[in-house]
Amino acid sequence: MPLDPALKEVLLQFAAAPQPNGLEEMRQAVIATSARTPKRTITGVSTRDLTIPGPASALPVRLYTPEGTAPAQGWPLTVFFHGGGFVAYNIETHDQVCRELCVGAKSAVLSVEYRLAPENKFPAPVDDAYAAFTWAAANAAELGINPARLALSGDSAGASLCIAVTQRARDEHGPAIAAQLLIYPAADFVNTDRYASRKENGEGYFLTEERMKFFGEMYLAEAEHGAHPHVSPLHAADLKNLPPALVLTAEFDPLRDEGIAYAEALRVAGNRAEHQPGPGMIHGFANMTGVSPAAAALIDEAAAWLGRELT
Repeated sequence: MPLDPALKEVLLQFAAAPQPNGLEEMRQAVIATSARTPKRTITGVSTRDLTIPGPASALPVRLYTPEGTAPAQGWPLTVFFHGGGFVAYNIETHDQVCRELCVGAKSAVLSVEYRLAPENKFPAPVDDAYAAFTWAAANAAELGINPARLALSGDSAGASLCIAVTQRARDEHGPAIAAQLLIYPAADFVNTDRYASRKENGEGYFLTEERMKFFGEMYLAEAEHGAHPHVSPLHAADLKNLPPALVLTAEFDPLRDEGIAYAEALRVAGNRAEHQPGPGMIHGFANMTGVSPAAAALIDEAAAWLGRELT
């Protein structure tokens, strides 16, 4: 399909804007851009900001709860990790998508603000993500959630953290995970040349090949960490016994093909996994549902899938 017209306009605005100089300017710019982006009106959600213990420092989290009467055992819970190349964004930038998942899936959502690179390189964000997930399961009564109905979701780097958490929960006998909703995940930091979408969509579509290289350098203290299964799950020796997955990709995203490859790798390993393509979409479309009706429809479909898995 051609590029979504609404997202084409977004890309033109990005191109016309001054380009940030350095990491701190980039962090400030993406937060400001997120605040300016039009949002869909989402009702029927209550929120509560909390601080929870992390491996090295306290972690800010935001709990989203559907309004109305909870199921007898409590709401299902989806633990959400934001994207941003492991170096940027926060709870506020992903507030909208968490509200949409909360309403669309009829699930409580716990959005986690993990430590960012390069100040905190791998495995610090993974450690924070797993700690937040296990804390949520252990504190179900306080959160009003059902610890038997837990899911994970995240976009881009956040989806990568979800994947790492699924492996750790399996290998460390952690809480059971009912589903994982992976929105354009990064799944291979090693053999990037094998994915045609890296070159086809490497420039001009928001996320660029150059920026992905920068993110990798910021995130990984050592180049060999790129092959770690918690960083590049497509290089994992064992992908068996992982939760049911829905992998969303975007047609004009450099990460498109590795997302498709990861969904297929999960299926080959015997897991239940689906791939939901995003025709005409770019990386970041989950945060653009107030701009693009097509993006909104894709997120609504994904939220409905999550809700069915958590029923």
